Amino acid sequence: MGSMSYQKELKELEDQGIDLIEILGQDRHLQSPEALQKIIHGLARSGENIYSELLYYLTYRRFQPEQAESLWRAIMKHKARMGEALGRRVTFRVAALDYLTDRNALLRHVRLIAKPEFESILSHVNLDELTSVYNRRFFNEALAREVHRARRYGKHLSLLVIDIDDFKKVNDARGHLEGDVALRKVGRVLRDNVRQTDIVCRYGGDEFAVLLPETNGTEAQVLAERIRRAPSKSGAMQRAAGAGVVDGPMIQMPRVPRESDADALPLTLSIGGATFPDDCEEAEELVAVADQMCLDAKRKGKDRVCMGGGGPGLPLAAE
Repeated sequence: MGSMSYQKELKELEDQGIDLIEILGQDRHLQSPEALQKIIHGLARSGENIYSELLYYLTYRRFQPEQAESLWRAIMKHKARMGEALGRRVTFRVAALDYLTDRNALLRHVRLIAKPEFESILSHVNLDELTSVYNRRFFNEALAREVHRARRYGKHLSLLVIDIDDFKKVNDARGHLEGDVALRKVGRVLRDNVRQTDIVCRYGGDEFAVLLPETNGTEAQVLAERIRRAPSKSGAMQRAAGAGVVDGPMIQMPRVPRESDADALPLTLSIGGATFPDDCEEAEELVAVADQMCLDAKRKGKDRVCMGGGGPGLPLAAE
């Protein structure tokens, strides 16, 4: 379970009425210590530092594990002092805001906003409006974070770069509206074929990227081939379903492309992949290798997968 999944777990616990920030901040308690230990043990299996993740969930500021633990202890002491000075109960969140903005000044120019509105804004900021996958800015942040995590814990991290073959021809022949439909279809294919812990992004134009935490090159190659086959399978199904003959005259009417039209588009994908630390040592190198592999896939005939490490990539499978 990576950082993205950790934050999802915290959100799910909160939806169940279990706010770990309140509980570990000693604002309230679970009915039994065993229940708390079970939750913490489950989260700890991710290898992440719980205080770092909780402070990130609270502030959207990433602190290193040692700094996060030190800050948590300092906030707890500040909370007790504030309670004594004010003569009333002070919550951990209030103490954290006061400590991080005033006493420690790690957070500056903080503006308060209700959580539902904040999450709505955040989703719009991080998502690509057309395809509903993460955008390039979020990808850059996630890449740096996941490479750091992979290096720290000695894990693999793979990256797939996916490019739609001859996408300009789709736009030229069928118009930009149907090109948009095709982009949405590829975004949907990627979301449907990855794990919750994987990070799907629109890298730019007709190019997508998928970060695969704790995934080695062989595993990434298998996933890439499954993704490569997905558009052609759905296209074949759509063409078979629409193969009937209609009797009588037909009137051609202007129409707006629909989402289902994407299944009729003859889309193929070229995919390049690379794995940290097998193929590279830095985040920028991971992108460069995966991008080069994607270019190699196009040069070798498109509609194929090429992986880093000097391998030839997977051969085209019989459809």
